[in-house]
Amino acid sequence: MTTSRAESQQSNYGRRRSNTTQSVLRPVQQQNAVPLKVGDSKVLNLWVHPTKDSTSILFNHSWWPGVAEGDLLRVMSTSAGGPESSFLFVVPKEEVSSKPQLQISIPKSIADAFQLRNNGEVTITKADKESCCADYVEFVFQDQYLGRNDMWRLGEHLVDQYVYVNQEVSFIGSTIAKIHGIYTNGEKVSSARITSKTKAIYRSLSARVTIFIQVCHELWEFAGDGERYSEKIVHSFLPTLFAKWKDAGTNHTVTIVLVSRVYYEESEIDYAAGPLRRDEDGQWYKDFYKVITDLEVIHEWKPTLVSLKNSFWDFQRDILLTHHYHRATQDFIIGPSPPVRLVGRLSYAHDGPILEALNLALNPFETHYIDRSLSLTGSMILVISPGTGYFRVSKKLLRLTTTRILDQGFLVNLVLLTKPPLHQSPIFSFKASEPVNKSEGGGKFGPHTFDPLWDGDDTCVGKAANTKTYWWEPFWISTTFWDVQMDLPFRQDRFIPRAKMHQIQMLGLLEHDVLSSIEVPYLPSPTDSTPGVTTNAITLSQADANRFDLEIFALKRNLTNLNPMGLYRGSVERRNSHRASTLAKNIQPIEESPKKSPVELPPSKPDNPAPTAPKPDLHASPSRASLRSVHSNKSTVSSQLGSIKAPIKPSLASKLAPSWLFNPFRSAISEPQTSQVSASATPSRPAPTTLAPAPNASATLPSRTMVPPKPAVPSSQTPLPVAIKRPVSTLPRPSNLSRTFEEDSNLGPRASLIRRSPLNTPPRDDGITFKRRSVPSANALIAPLSSSSPGSATNPSQNRSHVSYTQSSLARRWQHMLPQRVHKHDTKWNVLVTPPCLPLTVEYFPTQAELDHSYQVFSYDFVIDPSEMRSFLVRPPTVKGNADEVRRAWALAVMRGMAAVRLAQGFQFVLAAPQQQTKTQTQRRAEDRPTSSMRRLKSFMAVDEDLMPKPAGASEVLRLTTDPVYLSMSNEIHRISYTGEAIQVRRYVRRMLPAKSFEYQCLIWPKLGGGYTELSTTFSSQGLENYGWNRLDMLVAGYEHNFNESMRYWRTRFVVIPTAEPPMVTVGPAGEKLDEEETRLLGIEKLAEQFTKLRWQSPEERNPANSATASPPPPVRFLPTTLDPVASVVDESLMEQLDMIHAAGPLKKKMKSEREIGDMSFAAIAKAMREEDGVQIKNNRWHRTQYANTFTGFDFVSWLVREFRDVSSRSQATEWGVRLLEQGLFEHCRGFHSFLDGHYFYRLKGEYYIPITPKGWFRRHAPNEEGNLRSGHYPSSTPKSKNARRNKKRLILSQTMVIDIDPNKRSDQAEAVVLHHDIIHNPATVFHFELQWIGTTARCIEDLLRQWNRAIERYGLRLVEAYVTQISDIRDRNAFQSCYPMRLAVQPPVVPDLDKRLPEGTQTVHYFEYALLRKFGFILDVEAADLYPDTIDVVYSYRRSPYRYSQFVHRSGVAFVQVLSGSQGFLFLTNRLLGPGRMGSTKTKDNRPATAAEEVRLELYKFCADPATLIAFYDEELANWAHVVPEEPPPLSI
Repeated sequence: MTTSRAESQQSNYGRRRSNTTQSVLRPVQQQNAVPLKVGDSKVLNLWVHPTKDSTSILFNHSWWPGVAEGDLLRVMSTSAGGPESSFLFVVPKEEVSSKPQLQISIPKSIADAFQLRNNGEVTITKADKESCCADYVEFVFQDQYLGRNDMWRLGEHLVDQYVYVNQEVSFIGSTIAKIHGIYTNGEKVSSARITSKTKAIYRSLSARVTIFIQVCHELWEFAGDGERYSEKIVHSFLPTLFAKWKDAGTNHTVTIVLVSRVYYEESEIDYAAGPLRRDEDGQWYKDFYKVITDLEVIHEWKPTLVSLKNSFWDFQRDILLTHHYHRATQDFIIGPSPPVRLVGRLSYAHDGPILEALNLALNPFETHYIDRSLSLTGSMILVISPGTGYFRVSKKLLRLTTTRILDQGFLVNLVLLTKPPLHQSPIFSFKASEPVNKSEGGGKFGPHTFDPLWDGDDTCVGKAANTKTYWWEPFWISTTFWDVQMDLPFRQDRFIPRAKMHQIQMLGLLEHDVLSSIEVPYLPSPTDSTPGVTTNAITLSQADANRFDLEIFALKRNLTNLNPMGLYRGSVERRNSHRASTLAKNIQPIEESPKKSPVELPPSKPDNPAPTAPKPDLHASPSRASLRSVHSNKSTVSSQLGSIKAPIKPSLASKLAPSWLFNPFRSAISEPQTSQVSASATPSRPAPTTLAPAPNASATLPSRTMVPPKPAVPSSQTPLPVAIKRPVSTLPRPSNLSRTFEEDSNLGPRASLIRRSPLNTPPRDDGITFKRRSVPSANALIAPLSSSSPGSATNPSQNRSHVSYTQSSLARRWQHMLPQRVHKHDTKWNVLVTPPCLPLTVEYFPTQAELDHSYQVFSYDFVIDPSEMRSFLVRPPTVKGNADEVRRAWALAVMRGMAAVRLAQGFQFVLAAPQQQTKTQTQRRAEDRPTSSMRRLKSFMAVDEDLMPKPAGASEVLRLTTDPVYLSMSNEIHRISYTGEAIQVRRYVRRMLPAKSFEYQCLIWPKLGGGYTELSTTFSSQGLENYGWNRLDMLVAGYEHNFNESMRYWRTRFVVIPTAEPPMVTVGPAGEKLDEEETRLLGIEKLAEQFTKLRWQSPEERNPANSATASPPPPVRFLPTTLDPVASVVDESLMEQLDMIHAAGPLKKKMKSEREIGDMSFAAIAKAMREEDGVQIKNNRWHRTQYANTFTGFDFVSWLVREFRDVSSRSQATEWGVRLLEQGLFEHCRGFHSFLDGHYFYRLKGEYYIPITPKGWFRRHAPNEEGNLRSGHYPSSTPKSKNARRNKKRLILSQTMVIDIDPNKRSDQAEAVVLHHDIIHNPATVFHFELQWIGTTARCIEDLLRQWNRAIERYGLRLVEAYVTQISDIRDRNAFQSCYPMRLAVQPPVVPDLDKRLPEGTQTVHYFEYALLRKFGFILDVEAADLYPDTIDVVYSYRRSPYRYSQFVHRSGVAFVQVLSGSQGFLFLTNRLLGPGRMGSTKTKDNRPATAAEEVRLELYKFCADPATLIAFYDEELANWAHVVPEEPPPLSI
């Protein structure tokens, strides 16, 4: 209470108030209160009420006069530190409160989030609505698949809501995310308002993470703190990462793989046979991968770290010795085994297979829509390397990798264990021919021809003289330098050396000849001093010396000189302004040559035009720079080129330090050149003629040329970059009038620090419009973007002032991923702990000139006709009005559906760029107009696309049909618009050379393996250039109704497995006792009822104009059987029922149905049942028992509904069946059950019973009659007919239907999936169904599956997610996941006439293997295709290819097994789809399906590897066979 008791009794009108409690606590009513101003505050008493009572904030207006409905108030504890711990709310409508003493009451969830106590005091302040709008909001979510369409709709749902940090967000009736962070103007706030312009960032706590650890030569070297780099991984980085995962509560599915490359000499390749490959330099190598963890959700990482550490030590032995010995031993089976040899050498970090590993990981990510997990969202690749971030790669593979990563839309995180080098990092080098410099327009393929990565052929052919080494900084890699030193923590003022001589450090102290063999060049003599450096002796004081040290070695953090975009390069680049002040003298590099005499310094030759360098060799350690000096005694040094003017005011450092101290620190030895070339990233051009001549004409630099000269090195050598960044003072000084933009950007210390990134680079390339523009601010996660400019190779040791426009535009894909500026090489824990998803929006859009020159245009449209549209992907609008309004509403709904399916494929909405960072439309139009008159399709394009209005946020998209919507992917832009009658789609596809496929071979040791196995695969881009957009849009609009394989629709397969535990239900619907088999059949019928209830119907089918023709949806019917899948397809009775199911439509009344069953006698009913269109009475079989003259309860119910007008539903027909059975018309064939609507056999009783002789009974086993093979005869034991293909009968054993998974209409869109399910079901095997969808909310699908699982688990059934394809093909999609082979120690016995010894219908081909698997709890999943008769073509609508081997699944669902032939045994695969929290498993950390699968594998492997156990098992099976008495036909009755 903020008002005292005495004050509360004072009345404004002079009359004393009552002294009762009610009057004291009631506030004084203020008349004509002054409205509140922004900043007004008041202290009130806070109440806390349960969230379940109300989620709203209750506010009593009378306690703060002047407050009005709609005011924005900020609530903050009186003891809080500031606004960062406050939340916002809008004053609700004033209502009469039943508790007048209430001042403000908040839900408990808010009180807990801000640590507010009940009955405490809070400060209420009026806030400004405009300043409380959020720019970015971060959402985190876990254990669910959140599609991009769901993200878009969630953002729209939250518009105009005030949210706070840690608030749980509900959508479609359930909590799906939590707000992790809110950002306004780059600052993190605790509460804000979400507007239509707010950009959402979605982070996943349950992602699929792949960690590659590069095993190379440097991994066993020591870092500066004395710790090996391998120890830094297992003792420092990974424990820190896993600890942060645990603190954040993540549930990532992790794969850890060791990656290595081994080089071989020519003399070793015969012994090291296998998948040998040759690099561009002609060296032989093999790549090795060892899987440590395979798609595992691990909460205790210590055992994994121990296993990883042991694998480090075993890795070299395995790949250099053991692997080759085993291979050679297998090759020399006959004769003596070869001697053990140690062959090969580990590569260095820069030669590692980084791109190859990334492509292997991209393969399963590209098919993420297959086996779609409903509990995982997002993917992350983490590469840990002991190198410095420099890698030599293939241009072809680099282009392909870049294309694939752009299509997938996620970044690669690179963790380097070294200190930041003095060059750019990460950096790729590749060999390529000179890019062709086309004229304006960029030639045939647009601006790509100005980039060496995208220009020309992607294979390096020809001699080294025709190729050049280019340096390319990938924009899709986020780099972190992990150099944590436990005993020497990093400090900003500590000088850290970057260049190290690792071999000298490792020699030891006892080798006394080391010091004498180190060659250190003399300092320059005073007589040959550099101009501008004082050579007189200077007496230094202690203060001068300290000041000198600070000026040279101290780390200066002058934030005002940093990139205004917030992109920092670290401590190295912040000292770059000191590196270009003086030209070096002739200083020879320090060389290690213990047995050579020191080489004297060569005399200075200023007129030498071609400096040379030692022969390049990339053998080095990671602690040095990636481009290293090597051992050589033939190196010469660069001559001094020209002279420089002395500075007017030399600094103290320039007076005291030798010239070499200020020389640019070279991290590489220059490649021998025939003449001086430019290595900057600026476009090369001839030197301007207005430049003033240098003081020494003979030493001036030659003019820059367009084409660099050919390097004077053999073709077998790898060209190294030319580290020839000239000091500014050595360049010919241009006049102010002739200075170019690039030259001006290189002047001054500030310019040297600016890093041009893809997002702070002028987005208009010279090759397109020859104009430069400002660009919106960018995040530093993707800042490092570079590419070579025309005619010059990028120098990795320099900062470039120009970035390729192509790379700049492509990198905009991740523009809205980080809300705050970060340093380039900072450890981005938020990315490593909670991987972000691809943003929904992008601000990049090409100009009209670029669209004309660089894009191909494809267009199509379709008419909006509501009367013909039957779409299950779009909810029909409820608008009522004239035809135009209805058509417009339908067009908006269809356009939103079209945008949703494109978002799901990785497209992004194109937003308008911020106004302050873009030019006006008039200026853009004037500048972007091409100089040539080439304006293709001018009549086709009424207006310039770049001038069309675009939304400011994703929530503003498609509010109306008036403005078109633009969606962009890496190389494709879609424009969707409504013309008044039709929807028009215009596709702009960038002209570019396609990324060619890459053949690759390697060796992989899977998690469940005993050694390395070969893998041959092909890397290829699965782009959307040939995607069937027209057909997909027709499907969305309702003119198409079937999915096509090219649509890349989402799919997942489920199996219903009978559990090992007995069912909980043991009593039938009528109270009768049920056995386990009958109970499980009842559970499958319950699942069929669920399918029937959810069957989707069009609006006309649900609400027909003629209500008399309305009919309920036809019921889903399964055919139960006890036959196995092969025997069932040759059973005539079962196939007849299958044909009836396919032929039957909706269950409708006959047109002339006038009969009523209530008026008929038993005799009349029995007679009607035996009519031609009556109930099917025949001989039914169940468990090898014949039930003659019986009918099923299902057929009888269907007949009643169809024939009698007084029976309108199946439930009413079931009641009639119960009544007729009780009155004695028929009976259950075994007398166990009352009448049930299902697969139960009934027989007419007494006088109504008339036996029927089945057709073909005595012809059933006619010998050699084609098409009448007995069930025991299979293709494996029966000769196949040569004409079988001609006589094949096609059997479709599945049904397809569309189901509505949101019957209660909780969602704001249509929620439908396509269901494929089996028709024939054996309760002893599994039941299959598959779900397929595009754009459907995954949460609705998961809720439905859990509902189905709860419905059937009482009946002893379990719903388990299974692989769509057979497990033997799993490696085709995921190279790191493979089956574990289990060979049989003793081959199964061959028994003659096995089919005659076993009961009819028993599988005989793999009888012993099947029996062994059933012994260990496996049941049949899918039968092999070659076991079916040749005369039958079995088709399942959800199977893309036939199964080569029969597949079994464990009753727990944790593992699959396929049966091979003979002694090959089985293939075992752990079901990685069954993780904690997944379908079919309990959501607890104690439940670990992988552990249970491992126990099953070990038990089965032990059994299969023991010959005595197998022989005993075979004998037991043979002893169990009994003589089978042939069945007799039923007696004839006359």
